[in-house]
Amino acid sequence: MKGRYLAIFLFFVILGACRSIPPSYPGTGVYHAVKRHQTLWRISKTYGVHIDAVARVNHIQDPSKIRVGQRIFIPGAKKVLKVDIYIDDIGGRRGRAEDPKRIASAKGRFIWPIRGKITREFGIRGTTKHDGIDISAPVGTPIMAANSGRVLYSGNEIKGYGNIIIMEHGQGFITVYAHNEVNGVAEGEKVGRGQIIGRLGRTGTTSGPNLHFEIRMNNRPINPRLLLP
Repeated sequence: MKGRYLAIFLFFVILGACRSIPPSYPGTGVYHAVKRHQTLWRISKTYGVHIDAVARVNHIQDPSKIRVGQRIFIPGAKKVLKVDIYIDDIGGRRGRAEDPKRIASAKGRFIWPIRGKITREFGIRGTTKHDGIDISAPVGTPIMAANSGRVLYSGNEIKGYGNIIIMEHGQGFITVYAHNEVNGVAEGEKVGRGQIIGRLGRTGTTSGPNLHFEIRMNNRPINPRLLLP
């Protein structure tokens, strides 16, 4: 009887060890170690391989669920590439287009994060699309949370934005605060409406000291003026 239990125990030990060993794949390719905020879609796009192929070869049933440190085999890749992250990756999947009624009902839900001169409006200017508004003020001016919520991202890894904070507020709304001199909140932190979350700066790609401010609904940028008082 003891021998039977020992055999069963050894079977599960070996099974667990096998599961911890990455599967081998035929042909050429590389292993990409998932880093913070990287998505399978962005990884696949960077390597030029369709996400379905990457998910299939790695036995990933839900492409939206990968974990930091996970080693993903990229078939056909020659070398490991740097995978950039974008606001879209952090805000989640894009939902349906703007709902005018929801936007109207949310009017006044958000407050101005800072007072200053608007140096660039939302929308398309020439061939460039601007997803928010730029508000100019002296370096070091306190930045306030436009509404209560939770910090999704606080860092400087998103190209062009410098020090940036991204917050979620429920019902599909998120806000973005970029070019900060310093971020004063950490990821996962709960923040109250009007609470100081950072200081205005000129980090990243910007022509001068300003706050780049966005409001997104279902991860689609909308004109902040539609929701601000």
